[in-house]
Amino acid sequence: MQLSKVTSWGLIIGGLWFVLGFMIVGMSLGLADDKTPAEELKIAQDNTAFLALFGILFAAVFAYLAKSILQVAEAVKVSDEWFMYARILLITMLALLLANLAMFMLIPEETTVESFTAMDHISQSLSNMTNVLSGLVFLIIAGFVLKNGAGNVIFKVLIAILALLAIVDFIGLLDVIDLDDGIGFVTWILWGVSLLGIGVLGLTTKEA
Repeated sequence: MQLSKVTSWGLIIGGLWFVLGFMIVGMSLGLADDKTPAEELKIAQDNTAFLALFGILFAAVFAYLAKSILQVAEAVKVSDEWFMYARILLITMLALLLANLAMFMLIPEETTVESFTAMDHISQSLSNMTNVLSGLVFLIIAGFVLKNGAGNVIFKVLIAILALLAIVDFIGLLDVIDLDDGIGFVTWILWGVSLLGIGVLGLTTKEA
């Protein structure tokens, strides 16, 4: 199994941005868990140009990442029927992600704290569905990696980690475990590192 340079770079850039992008936004704007909704609204309204720029960057990077994930599915020889399903899942995931980003790109002055809080709840719901859809895609890829024996040992381990993280996210959504208690942060980092690892593997080995 071989990954093209374009696909590998998409995974590397996507993995890095997945981990660092949100950190950059949070640190640049001084966002923290102890901020009240009113304070967060004020920060968002005072930094509309910054948020719009990062929204555009996020959209571009995640579109590139989604394309690269689809090419990984193609490389591991996902069957036509399941490949079409994975494509639909990724397109839907990307649409939800863009909708989520668009909500916070330009927040008008007349926005109230109550409506901003409602937006935050909607955003969380969209994020949860995005996690479900991306998790299903990685479970499909993992299934065909197992079935076809695609890739080397490192690739299989990284795909297995992504599949395991998808299952953890599913369990978290069912409130079986509390992902807000440190586990969510760890899974978030592992998602990005695993994607980055697959990308680096694709660039540095002839057969990933």
